[in-house]
Amino acid sequence: STQLTTLRHYGNELVVTSVHHFRLAAGVPGRTGAVAVAALALVPFAGFAARRRWGAFVLGGAVLVLALMLVPELFVRFSNAVSLSQSRRAAGFVPFAFAFAGGFALLARTAFVVPFAVVAGVVLQDEWPGDFAYGLRRGGPDAVTWFALLAGAAALVAGLVFARERPRERYGLGALAAACFVLPVAVHGFGRWSPLNPVDRDAPSAALLQAMKQVPPGAVVIASPTVSYELLARFPIYTVAAPVTHVANTRANDPDARVKQVERWLATGNPAIPRRYGATWAVSRDGRLTHLRS
Repeated sequence: STQLTTLRHYGNELVVTSVHHFRLAAGVPGRTGAVAVAALALVPFAGFAARRRWGAFVLGGAVLVLALMLVPELFVRFSNAVSLSQSRRAAGFVPFAFAFAGGFALLARTAFVVPFAVVAGVVLQDEWPGDFAYGLRRGGPDAVTWFALLAGAAALVAGLVFARERPRERYGLGALAAACFVLPVAVHGFGRWSPLNPVDRDAPSAALLQAMKQVPPGAVVIASPTVSYELLARFPIYTVAAPVTHVANTRANDPDARVKQVERWLATGNPAIPRRYGATWAVSRDGRLTHLRS
């Protein structure tokens, strides 16, 4: 079935009990490295600022998103509504930046936080430098993600129930500490940075890009999925198909069927296929743009 195929495709990012009971792996939210791991660990500290706007945003946002990702009953329903290819991306909506900045502002009670931040940045960068490849190889620490959810929920309740005066943030010292934490991360990252693909072999030709300027916004273009994906990044258009891994797998989209139809059109030139999807422009295999009769 489609569901089983999708589960197999994203299997290394999931914890699957059955086709009707699965959740996102806890290592996914912290997969982007040291800063994300630190932000997750700092989420519960926002309880000291639960009645301030940023604290409420961090606690409410983090607890809601993490619960949606880690509780199978919620994650399955969410995936059924928006497709698994999209639901797993919602982990990126945890308010990492606010948790990170606000947490350091609360921790910055003395100047001692600055050397502590440097050491913490070095250690976390060494342990969790980030997993940026397709799929999940080595994500963030599961325990920190669960800590952010459970301790964050407790902090949210406690922060709202106990309304006494809270410690004020020290943004100047907090910003310095945050910068010191990020410094070893930046040094390590830029020191080892290299492009995954030095040359984009799928980039459209200059002639095609120039020709596409005559296509009106909102027009439907039929082209190979790879070319379509490149054009969608550059022009305000619709395409008949795009690479399956970048399209929500819903009944309305039906990405597999669309790709097969486009491949059939490329092979046969059958005009009924672009008409079926309302395409008024076409890009041939050799990269030439033509206007189709409606």
